[in-house]
Amino acid sequence: MTPRRALLLVAALHVAACTGGAASRAPGAAADGGAPVVPSAAAPAPPPPPPLPDDLEPEPEPVPASTETVTIKLIAEARRQARVTWGRKDLGVAPLEIVRPRGSAPLDLLIVAPGYLPLRTRVFTDRNDVLALRLYTEREASVLPGFSSNRDKAPSPTPKPRQ
Repeated sequence: MTPRRALLLVAALHVAACTGGAASRAPGAAADGGAPVVPSAAAPAPPPPPPLPDDLEPEPEPVPASTETVTIKLIAEARRQARVTWGRKDLGVAPLEIVRPRGSAPLDLLIVAPGYLPLRTRVFTDRNDVLALRLYTEREASVLPGFSSNRDKAPSPTPKPRQ
């Protein structure tokens, strides 16, 4: 049997299965051999669903202005004068917005404000983001888990006795 003939046979069997074998019977013959089947007029199509009220229709998706860049917003109280740096680059005083190319390297930021502990954070450039900066004084930070006020103080080395 050739591939084309096998394909035709499969197609004929599919049609027969879908029509319930009606393709092999004579037109007008009943499926059970009783009274002939009279084709009826086409059934009327169901009416379309009623339109939704305006308040239930979904809002159209806003089109981003530029998909090539992302905007990262850093929010802090302006009175704290929190200076944001990225490596050696000074980005300014928070609150501020950073615009970077989408998918570029993450930014390791250092936020320093007078009277507050330095805050180190990493922001990613895969999507637009908002980062609320919470700065702590040394007294406020004492209740944070893992904080130690003498962590930054290195113990003084003890001199070895001479022999």
